[in-house]
Amino acid sequence: MDKWEGEDEEEDVKDNWDDEEEDQEKKVDMKKTEKKVSDKKKLMEKIKEKENRLKKKQQELVENEEELTQEEQLAEKLRVQKLQEAADLELAKDAFGVSSTSNCVTGIDAMCPSSKEDFTEFEKLLKEKITQFEKSVHYSSFLDSLFRELCISLEVEDLKKVSNSLTVLLSEKQKQEKKCSCTFSCCPVPSWKI
Repeated sequence: MDKWEGEDEEEDVKDNWDDEEEDQEKKVDMKKTEKKVSDKKKLMEKIKEKENRLKKKQQELVENEEELTQEEQLAEKLRVQKLQEAADLELAKDAFGVSSTSNCVTGIDAMCPSSKEDFTEFEKLLKEKITQFEKSVHYSSFLDSLFRELCISLEVEDLKKVSNSLTVLLSEKQKQEKKCSCTFSCCPVPSWKI
Protein backbone atom coordinates (compact mmCIF):
# COMPACT_ATOMS: atom_id res chain seq x y z
CA MET A 1 0.00 0.00 0.00
CA ASP A 2 1.13 3.42 -0.81
CA LYS A 3 1.06 6.07 1.89
CA TRP A 4 0.05 8.76 -0.52
CA GLU A 5 -2.72 6.83 -2.19
CA GLY A 6 -5.90 8.85 -2.50
CA GLU A 7 -4.11 12.15 -1.99
CA ASP A 8 -4.68 13.43 -5.46
CA GLU A 9 -8.41 12.67 -5.41
CA GLU A 10 -10.54 15.74 -5.06
CA GLU A 11 -13.06 16.20 -2.31
CA ASP A 12 -16.18 18.30 -2.54
CA VAL A 13 -14.76 21.63 -1.58
CA LYS A 14 -17.11 24.41 -0.63
CA ASP A 15 -16.73 27.86 -2.02
CA ASN A 16 -16.28 29.29 1.45
CA TRP A 17 -14.67 27.35 4.28
CA ASP A 18 -17.09 28.84 6.90
CA ASP A 19 -20.27 27.71 5.14
CA GLU A 20 -20.78 24.42 7.00
CA GLU A 21 -20.37 25.90 10.47
CA GLU A 22 -22.70 28.79 9.74
CA ASP A 23 -25.46 26.42 8.62
CA GLN A 24 -25.18 24.39 11.80
CA GLU A 25 -25.11 27.50 13.98
CA LYS A 26 -28.24 28.88 12.28
CA LYS A 27 -30.10 25.62 12.88
CA VAL A 28 -29.09 25.56 16.55
CA ASP A 29 -30.07 29.22 17.00
CA MET A 30 -33.46 28.60 15.38
CA LYS A 31 -34.11 25.64 17.69
CA LYS A 32 -33.13 27.68 20.75
CA THR A 33 -35.41 30.55 19.84
CA GLU A 34 -38.26 28.12 19.19
CA LYS A 35 -37.70 26.53 22.60
CA LYS A 36 -37.50 29.92 24.28
CA VAL A 37 -40.72 31.05 22.62
CA SER A 38 -42.50 27.82 23.53
CA ASP A 39 -41.17 27.97 27.11
CA LYS A 40 -42.30 31.58 27.39
CA LYS A 41 -45.74 30.64 26.10
CA LYS A 42 -46.02 27.84 28.64
CA LEU A 43 -44.85 30.12 31.41
CA MET A 44 -47.31 32.84 30.40
CA GLU A 45 -50.13 30.29 30.33
CA LYS A 46 -49.24 29.08 33.81
CA ILE A 47 -49.13 32.63 35.12
CA LYS A 48 -52.53 33.37 33.59
CA GLU A 49 -53.97 30.20 35.13
CA LYS A 50 -52.68 31.17 38.57
CA GLU A 51 -54.07 34.67 38.21
CA ASN A 52 -57.45 33.25 37.19
CA ARG A 53 -57.45 30.92 40.21
CA LEU A 54 -56.60 33.80 42.54
CA LYS A 55 -59.35 35.94 41.05
CA LYS A 56 -61.85 33.12 41.52
CA LYS A 57 -60.82 32.67 45.15
CA GLN A 58 -61.11 36.38 45.81
CA GLN A 59 -64.55 36.44 44.21
CA GLU A 60 -65.63 33.49 46.34
CA LEU A 61 -64.38 35.23 49.48
CA VAL A 62 -66.26 38.40 48.57
CA GLU A 63 -69.41 36.38 47.89
CA ASN A 64 -69.02 34.51 51.17
CA GLU A 65 -68.57 37.78 53.06
CA GLU A 66 -71.72 39.16 51.48
CA GLU A 67 -73.61 36.04 52.56
CA LEU A 68 -72.37 36.27 56.17
CA THR A 69 -74.46 38.03 58.74
CA GLN A 70 -73.02 40.85 60.81
CA GLU A 71 -72.38 38.49 63.72
CA GLU A 72 -70.55 36.04 61.50
CA GLN A 73 -68.50 38.85 59.99
CA LEU A 74 -67.57 40.04 63.48
CA ALA A 75 -66.67 36.49 64.54
CA GLU A 76 -64.51 36.10 61.44
CA LYS A 77 -62.75 39.40 62.15
CA LEU A 78 -62.06 38.29 65.74
CA ARG A 79 -60.72 34.96 64.55
CA VAL A 80 -58.40 36.67 62.06
CA GLN A 81 -57.29 39.12 64.75
CA LYS A 82 -56.48 36.28 67.18
CA LEU A 83 -54.48 34.50 64.52
CA GLN A 84 -52.63 37.73 63.79
CA GLU A 85 -51.88 38.26 67.49
CA ALA A 86 -50.63 34.68 67.86
CA ALA A 87 -48.36 35.11 64.85
CA ASP A 88 -47.08 38.42 66.23
CA LEU A 89 -46.39 36.80 69.59
CA GLU A 90 -44.40 34.00 67.95
CA LEU A 91 -42.40 36.55 65.97
CA ALA A 92 -41.68 38.52 69.13
CA LYS A 93 -40.56 35.36 70.93
CA ASP A 94 -38.27 34.50 68.05
CA ALA A 95 -36.90 38.04 67.97
CA PHE A 96 -36.04 38.00 71.66
CA GLY A 97 -34.72 34.44 71.60
CA VAL A 98 -37.46 33.00 73.76
CA SER A 99 -38.40 29.55 72.57
CA SER A 100 -41.93 28.29 72.95
CA THR A 101 -40.58 25.07 74.47
CA SER A 102 -38.98 26.96 77.38
CA ASN A 103 -42.39 27.11 79.06
CA CYS A 104 -42.60 23.32 79.06
CA VAL A 105 -41.99 21.70 82.41
CA THR A 106 -39.64 18.73 82.48
CA GLY A 107 -38.27 16.28 85.01
CA ILE A 108 -40.03 15.71 88.31
CA ASP A 109 -42.44 18.61 87.83
CA ALA A 110 -43.67 17.18 84.53
CA MET A 111 -44.45 13.76 85.98
CA CYS A 112 -47.94 12.71 86.88
CA PRO A 113 -47.50 9.06 87.86
CA SER A 114 -50.44 6.71 87.62
CA SER A 115 -49.02 3.21 87.08
CA LYS A 116 -46.53 1.25 89.15
CA GLU A 117 -43.82 1.88 86.54
CA ASP A 118 -44.56 5.60 86.64
CA PHE A 119 -44.22 5.65 90.41
CA THR A 120 -40.96 3.69 90.19
CA GLU A 121 -39.58 6.28 87.79
CA PHE A 122 -40.89 9.09 90.01
CA GLU A 123 -39.22 7.45 93.03
CA LYS A 124 -35.93 7.27 91.17
CA LEU A 125 -36.06 10.94 90.18
CA LEU A 126 -37.01 12.04 93.70
CA LYS A 127 -34.23 9.97 95.23
CA GLU A 128 -31.68 11.51 92.86
CA LYS A 129 -32.91 14.98 93.69
CA ILE A 130 -33.01 14.54 97.46
CA THR A 131 -29.74 12.61 97.87
CA GLN A 132 -27.86 15.52 96.35
CA PHE A 133 -28.15 17.18 99.76
CA GLU A 134 -27.23 14.23 102.03
CA LYS A 135 -23.95 15.87 103.08
CA SER A 136 -25.86 18.75 104.64
CA VAL A 137 -26.12 19.09 108.41
CA HIS A 138 -29.86 19.54 108.11
CA TYR A 139 -30.43 16.45 105.97
CA SER A 140 -31.58 14.07 108.75
CA SER A 141 -34.01 16.59 110.25
CA PHE A 142 -35.30 17.30 106.73
CA LEU A 143 -35.99 13.57 106.15
CA ASP A 144 -37.65 13.24 109.56
CA SER A 145 -39.97 16.13 108.84
CA LEU A 146 -40.59 15.02 105.24
CA PHE A 147 -41.53 11.45 106.19
CA ARG A 148 -43.76 12.67 108.99
CA GLU A 149 -45.62 15.03 106.64
CA LEU A 150 -45.87 12.43 103.89
CA CYS A 151 -47.14 9.70 106.22
CA ILE A 152 -49.88 11.76 107.88
CA SER A 153 -52.40 10.88 105.20
CA LEU A 154 -51.53 7.15 105.12
CA GLU A 155 -53.82 4.44 106.42
CA VAL A 156 -52.67 2.49 109.48
CA GLU A 157 -51.69 -0.61 107.47
CA ASP A 158 -49.63 1.40 105.02
CA LEU A 159 -47.98 3.31 107.84
CA LYS A 160 -47.04 -0.02 109.50
CA LYS A 161 -45.35 -1.14 106.27
CA VAL A 162 -43.31 2.05 106.12
CA SER A 163 -42.44 1.76 109.79
CA ASN A 164 -41.39 -1.90 109.41
CA SER A 165 -39.20 -1.06 106.42
CA LEU A 166 -37.46 1.67 108.38
CA THR A 167 -37.08 -0.62 111.41
CA VAL A 168 -35.48 -3.33 109.26
CA LEU A 169 -33.15 -0.76 107.76
CA LEU A 170 -32.22 0.47 111.24
CA SER A 171 -31.38 -3.02 112.51
CA GLU A 172 -29.23 -3.77 109.44
CA LYS A 173 -27.35 -0.50 109.86
CA GLN A 174 -26.76 -1.29 113.54
CA LYS A 175 -25.38 -4.74 112.64
CA GLN A 176 -23.03 -3.15 110.13
CA GLU A 177 -21.74 -0.67 112.71
CA LYS A 178 -21.27 -3.47 115.25
CA LYS A 179 -19.17 -5.47 112.77
CA CYS A 180 -17.06 -2.46 111.96
CA SER A 181 -16.47 -1.59 115.60
CA CYS A 182 -15.51 -5.21 116.42
CA THR A 183 -12.81 -5.41 113.78
CA PHE A 184 -11.51 -1.92 114.58
CA SER A 185 -11.61 -1.03 110.93
CA CYS A 186 -13.91 1.36 109.23
CA CYS A 187 -16.19 -0.46 106.82
CA PRO A 188 -17.94 1.38 104.06
CA VAL A 189 -21.60 1.61 104.85
CA PRO A 190 -23.65 0.05 102.06
CA SER A 191 -26.53 2.01 100.69
CA TRP A 192 -29.82 0.27 101.30
CA LYS A 193 -32.93 0.75 99.28
CA ILE A 194 -35.92 1.84 101.26
